[in-house]
Amino acid sequence: MTTTSSTHEPPISVFAYEAQTGDGQRLTGTIEADDAEIALERLRAMRLRVVEVQPLSRRPVARPLTADDFLAFNQQLAQLTAAGLPVEQGLRLIAADVRSRRLRGTIDQLAEEMERGTPLDQAFDKFRANFPTLYGRLIRAGVKSGSLSTVLLGLGRHLDLIQRLRSVLWRSVSYPLVVLIALGFLLSFLGVVVLPKFGEIFADFHIQLPWITELLLALGKGAPALLIGMLALLIGGPIVWGILQRLGYSAAIIEWLVLPLPLIGSVLRANLAARWCDAARVGVEAGLDLPAAIELAGDACRSPRLAKDGHALIGALSAGRPLAAASTRLLPATVPAAMQFASGYHDLPATLGSLSEMYQRQAELRLNAIPGILTPLLVLLLAVIIGFVILALMAPLLALIQGISGGTRGFRL
Repeated sequence: MTTTSSTHEPPISVFAYEAQTGDGQRLTGTIEADDAEIALERLRAMRLRVVEVQPLSRRPVARPLTADDFLAFNQQLAQLTAAGLPVEQGLRLIAADVRSRRLRGTIDQLAEEMERGTPLDQAFDKFRANFPTLYGRLIRAGVKSGSLSTVLLGLGRHLDLIQRLRSVLWRSVSYPLVVLIALGFLLSFLGVVVLPKFGEIFADFHIQLPWITELLLALGKGAPALLIGMLALLIGGPIVWGILQRLGYSAAIIEWLVLPLPLIGSVLRANLAARWCDAARVGVEAGLDLPAAIELAGDACRSPRLAKDGHALIGALSAGRPLAAASTRLLPATVPAAMQFASGYHDLPATLGSLSEMYQRQAELRLNAIPGILTPLLVLLLAVIIGFVILALMAPLLALIQGISGGTRGFRL
C-alpha cells in the first residue's frame, strides 16, 4: 500500500522594509518573498543597505492613479531613465519621494515585479488597470527601440497638451453653465413661491387677466418639475456619467451631443484633431510602424469616430493606396495628405507635431471667442426673461387701474 502526500508551496508573503542607497538616501517600500531571509537577499542584491524588514499582515492594494499622479510619475521615470539609472532603482526612488499613498503602493508593487525578473513592459501589463491603456504599449515600443526616455518625455508633452486643452475648455464654458444653472433656480423660485401669491391676488380682482399674465402663471405651474429636474441632473448626473465612463459610452455620447453644436462642436473637432496628431507623433517616435501608431492614436483619444477614421487610413495603407485617398469623417483631410507627403521625406514626427500645434491653436482661438459670443447672448436672455416677468405681473394692475379710472370718469358724466 502506497500513500501519496501532496506538497504545498509556502505562500508568498509581503514584507515592509526600510533601507538606504549607496549615497545614504532613505528608501521604504514593500517586497514579496517566501520568508524574511529571501527578502533580505533580494534587497541586498539591489545594492541597498537594509535597516529593517517586517512582515505585513495583508497585501497592499494597488489602485488606479489619478491624472496628476500619473503625470508626475511619468515625468520622474523619464528623467531617471534618461540619466541611465536602472529602472528598478528608479521606481524605488520615485516611491520614496511621492506623498500619495496610492501612487507609492502602485510603484512599489511594480518594482517588485521587476525585481523578480519580469520585463518592464510585462510588469506594466500586469498593472494595466492602474495606468492608461496605451502606456504599456508605449513602454514596449520604447524598450524595443532603445529610446524609452524619449518616448516617456513625448508622452509627458502629450499629457500636458490634453490637460491644457481641457482646462481652457472648462474655463470657457464654466461661466455660461453657472449662469444658466442660477437662472434655472431663480425661475424655479419664482414659479414655486412668488407666482402663486400673485395668482391669489389677481383672483381677488375679479377681472379678465391679460394673455401675457395667464401665460406666465401657466408656465409657473411647471416650476416644480423644473426644480426636480435640475436637482436630479446635478445630483444624479455625475453618478450616471461615471457609470457611462466605466462602460465606455461617454466618448460616443459627447460626440453625438456636442459635435453638432455650432460653437463647441468646432472646438471639440480641433481639440480631437490636435490630440490625435500628437498621440500619433508619440507612437512614431517610439518606433512603431505607421499602422500601429495610427491605431495607438485612436485608442489614446478614445473617440469612436477617430477610431473609424484610423481604420480607414490603415485600410488605405493595406490596400497600397495613398493616405489622402482614405475617407475620414472627423479627421481633417489635411492630416492624411500631410502625413502622406511627410512619409516620403522621413519627417513624419515633426509634421505630426506641427499639425498638432496648429489644431491646438485653432481650438484655443475658438475657445477664446466663446465668452465674447455667449456673454452678450446670456445678458440678452436675462433681459428678455426679466422684462417678460415684470410686464406679466404689472399688466393686471395696469388693467385694474385703467378700469377704475374709466369707471370714475363715467360716474362724473
